[in-house]
Amino acid sequence: MKRKVACLLLALTGLMAQASAFAKETIRIGVDATYPPFEYTKPDGTLAGFEIDLGNAMCEKVQAECIWVPMSFDGLIPALKVKKIDAVFSSLGISEKRKKVVDFSDRTWTGFTSMLSLKRLKLQPTAESLKGKILGVQQGSIQEDFARQKLMPQGVSVQAYQTQEQVYADLLNGRIDASMQDMTQAQTGFIEKAGHPEFANQKVVDELLPADSAIAIRKGDTRTMDLINRGIHAIHADGTYGKIQRQFFGDLDLYNK
Repeated sequence: MKRKVACLLLALTGLMAQASAFAKETIRIGVDATYPPFEYTKPDGTLAGFEIDLGNAMCEKVQAECIWVPMSFDGLIPALKVKKIDAVFSSLGISEKRKKVVDFSDRTWTGFTSMLSLKRLKLQPTAESLKGKILGVQQGSIQEDFARQKLMPQGVSVQAYQTQEQVYADLLNGRIDASMQDMTQAQTGFIEKAGHPEFANQKVVDELLPADSAIAIRKGDTRTMDLINRGIHAIHADGTYGKIQRQFFGDLDLYNK
């Protein structure tokens, strides 16, 4: 009897080990879903957007399960550091400041920073032109770092908001004079889709405003880094990246700028 029980336990152990070997890896991905067309929430509550589709495609290629975890932008990296999530895929620029606290995957796309302001105001994205004005930025963004370090000391007032939607709301109602954000997002999400052609969208270039974006991963997490980089390579190799990019941006090439 004891021999039968031992054999049964051995068989069960083998089955459990086999099931574990075939179990899908899980990647919890933090995202601020208020930044269309990169990431946003549809009326039915589901997540959509360029980076959402890229992330799901990458996970599919490496047979992993993506679990999206929505949260505020300024809470993404803190959540990653304390292991509430495994990665951040949320229009995250590869800045030197961020590289000190997280690792980054291979590049996912490239996009410049821009300043939005009413055309009739004829503002320029310089400290001289913005002196005495109020500039809106999203909390935790590279644009906030740039504004506080380069513009605020020159007499520009900087107002930070938890979401980009709040930035745009105050820009439209005149509580701020200009805003800084990703240039492609401003053009497609604000000027074109939301219908605000009265605003100028001007490129801003500075060492504090890196153009390349990637997925942030906790320092030393080689497992997640390997899965994500293999997924990035796979969606480029079979044309999935290009297909998703055309769906959201037409002929605009965000990868080979």
